[in-house]
Amino acid sequence: MNPFPDFLQAALTPDRWPTFALITARIGGLMLTAPGWSGTTLPRLIRTTLTVVLAALLLPAAPVAALPAQVLDIPLPMAAEMAIGLIIGMTAAVIVQAVALAGEVMSTQMGLSIAPSYSPIPELQVSGIAPLVSMMSLVLYFGMGGHLMLLRALAESLRVLPPGGGIAFTAGEPVAITLAGQIFSCAISAAAPVMVALLLTNVSLGILSRAVPQLNAMAVSFPVSIGVGLLMFSVSLPIVSSVVAGWIQAMPHGIQDLLAHLQL
Repeated sequence: MNPFPDFLQAALTPDRWPTFALITARIGGLMLTAPGWSGTTLPRLIRTTLTVVLAALLLPAAPVAALPAQVLDIPLPMAAEMAIGLIIGMTAAVIVQAVALAGEVMSTQMGLSIAPSYSPIPELQVSGIAPLVSMMSLVLYFGMGGHLMLLRALAESLRVLPPGGGIAFTAGEPVAITLAGQIFSCAISAAAPVMVALLLTNVSLGILSRAVPQLNAMAVSFPVSIGVGLLMFSVSLPIVSSVVAGWIQAMPHGIQDLLAHLQL
């Protein structure tokens, strides 16, 4: 009795092996950058197993890739496939990393970045609110099915960019600029409420210190900045969550635009 389904057995014939290898490279690139799958907490064995299983499932729907005429022609298509997977995963990673960057910015603005200097245990890593904000973005990402969006985009990329068909490397520069710019723009948008509130607080403390010279502004600024920052963070958390959810919903359209730039 054959343990494999008929469609999978037909897909794994020797003439489909090059296509299987190229799809595996594309999924491998996705696993290197996609949130959750690229984390160090996921064992390599599980990540490798997922890569092989997904490649086998996507193989029947993928166009047949031609076998390279020479051995030296193999690395370039494999690198192109991995680059496609990296770009697809990066579209989701920029959202999570942007929110984490926003958390770092808010921690610095509130003065929480100085916390490691006052830690009673120097070996213990003391962080601000960045891990909390990053975890929130991951919960939203998985709760809204962001990982499933990436899998659908991966399957769609096999039609838009067939395995072994190559990509437009000249489009790499605008794609890289778009992804890098998206990280900083999303981070500033997520951290804007706290940044504006702390800016007004610092201006008010500066005016107050000029009006009352006896006031020790440095001693007052730390607790006030932390209190105002945490208060504004808690108030703006629902708004920031809705904004991040909007970014995740728009992720499939962003992936389609990026893949369109890579078409030859």
